[in-house]
Amino acid sequence: MSIAMDPPSAANDAQRGVLNIRDFAVHDEAELARAVADAPQGRRDALQFSSMQVEFSRFPGRVVLRDGVVRGPLLGGTIDGAVDYTRDELHLRGTLIPLYGPNNFLGQLPVLGLFMGGRDEGLVGITYEVVGRPGHPVVNVNPLSPLALGVLRKGFEFPAANDGSLDR
Repeated sequence: MSIAMDPPSAANDAQRGVLNIRDFAVHDEAELARAVADAPQGRRDALQFSSMQVEFSRFPGRVVLRDGVVRGPLLGGTIDGAVDYTRDELHLRGTLIPLYGPNNFLGQLPVLGLFMGGRDEGLVGITYEVVGRPGHPVVNVNPLSPLALGVLRKGFEFPAANDGSLDR
């Protein structure tokens, strides 16, 4: 794991940075296990990932995530949003991409790849949002989003937080 972050200063209370994690696993997470329900039984309790990268801004009482991408053989995904500890709320959104490697293959092609999901999203994906209190989040998925392939799925994404919290 590596993290690069601006040092705090009196002139700027925001700390911006990038978090990179390589070769990790998520254990016993029911919502992720449901996303890969067709995986072999022995692999459902621990999902392996090859990498994760997310840009972040840390403010007093709040963390904002941008352009996050996680990659794994069974599941990949994107994430954007904010966790606001002063208001005790979170609003995260993104796309889950099942079978990330094969599903994302066409997105790597020049020009055509932009229409097939782009560099970090697959041809087939499931848009999601996580909202509520950090200790008791609610996960919502758009059941129609897998029907919209590639770039058409953008129309099925959950809206970003509209209170300006991503900019502060």
